Amino acid sequence: MSIQPENNDLREKINEDEYRRILSEINKSYEVMEQFINNLKNDITSVDDLTKQLNRDREQGYDIGTSLDTLEFQGSTLKIDLNFFTHMKKVYMSKLYGDLYKYCDLIIDSAIAIENNPMNKPKEEIKSGKFAGVRAYVNDSEEFTMSEIFNLLGVTERNLMELANDIATFGNKIDDARRREKRGFSVGNLIVNLESQKTKLTLEFDSYCTRLQQFLNQNKNFSSKCLKRIEMISSEIVTEEEQQQEEEEVSTPPTSEGEEEGN
Repeated sequence: MSIQPENNDLREKINEDEYRRILSEINKSYEVMEQFINNLKNDITSVDDLTKQLNRDREQGYDIGTSLDTLEFQGSTLKIDLNFFTHMKKVYMSKLYGDLYKYCDLIIDSAIAIENNPMNKPKEEIKSGKFAGVRAYVNDSEEFTMSEIFNLLGVTERNLMELANDIATFGNKIDDARRREKRGFSVGNLIVNLESQKTKLTLEFDSYCTRLQQFLNQNKNFSSKCLKRIEMISSEIVTEEEQQQEEEEVSTPPTSEGEEEGN
């Protein structure tokens, strides 16, 4: 709509800073998760290298016992874990994008229902413009990046702002209808209908804001749980540097308070 309201309490309900803070935490979890996924890949490579070495030792006559069996089992389980977590990361990010896209679609539908369309553009053309070029969500088999998710969040926030502005114009419409009624115009149930429509849209708007934050928090919990699981599994094999550091920490005696004061 062309009318821009001066005061709009609804816009203050759009908690952009909080939305982005939560999404940043989700992004951080996925970044750390990717590091652990790379650790798993390195672990699998290390197991494969050791398996090749033991095969060479066996060919030279060394008794390697059942080590190959246990190593092959370990390598197989690590590969299963790697495939699982790689898939889960993709699924979670696809769900995050898909749910956010559906929220944005609902918000756009609400805005289009009360906006002027002097050029009589098809609804899908208007919606395409409001999505501002973000990739359409088709199904959960697609892969999405956090950059795309941040971009979609920005589009969602902008459409919430537009909807808030559209709802705010109802005040002028209702006041104008009341003035005309007082002047003798038979406006019928115009005022009641406008007030009812404004109430309905306001409730929807409040729901969009609340559900958006709840949905982001839910996805943050998903990413945190997945991160904890992969962190535990990826720490099964340590590098020589990590082992050396751990041994140094164990062998270094703690400094007593008295020694600290004497120094």
